[in-house]
Amino acid sequence: MTDYNQAAADKLMDRIITSPESPDAGRLTNDLLTQFHRGFPLENIRRLLSSPNQDLVGIAVWIASELGPKGKPILGDIAPLLAHPSKRIRFFAVDCVLTWAGPPNAVELGSTIKLLNDPEQAVRWKVMQFLSRATKDQLQSGLSYLEIMEPQSRTVAGLRWLLSSSSTNPDVVMAALQAQDDLMRKYGAVAAVRISTTKSEPLRYAASLADPDVKDFADSSIAGGTS
Repeated sequence: MTDYNQAAADKLMDRIITSPESPDAGRLTNDLLTQFHRGFPLENIRRLLSSPNQDLVGIAVWIASELGPKGKPILGDIAPLLAHPSKRIRFFAVDCVLTWAGPPNAVELGSTIKLLNDPEQAVRWKVMQFLSRATKDQLQSGLSYLEIMEPQSRTVAGLRWLLSSSSTNPDVVMAALQAQDDLMRKYGAVAAVRISTTKSEPLRYAASLADPDVKDFADSSIAGGTS
């Protein structure tokens, strides 16, 4: 679709760049997203992503996350934002990787999976969502990268377990949800979601736990119709 209005899109860009904190920024951002959906070149998102202004980067990564598969050409521009100081920017960067990264994107996948240890709960939740939806090929690609970068990490151990046949056994998943290791409990919650269409008990159990990461993720998964 290439019926965007060049003059209107350029004007929106200029107004957003001039005043990214204005009360109108939300409306202008939505209008700009519409222009991108209509074919406004992705190169213009790169203008915002490369800005030193964090508000503009935040606007850009949100727009990118709303583009669906058509945004994939800018994956390389988004990936560095997985390490951005802003939790909001990291959150939407994960959303982009979830949509765009395939098995060849090992660095992006591995870098996203590492954020299961992020200090912000919202980002951890988004990574758990990513892991619950990822294909085995995506998970294996991320694991291959992490095995090189941090072979002895708990992240690698948990991901190996998630890729094993044990993670489809409801009893083993229940045991993982009861683990002392908080990261293993998160992997248990992810596994519970991945098997929930045929074996729902682990996910219901996860929703009963006191661990806020596990409970919130399980609750949202059940509310979203995963189980």
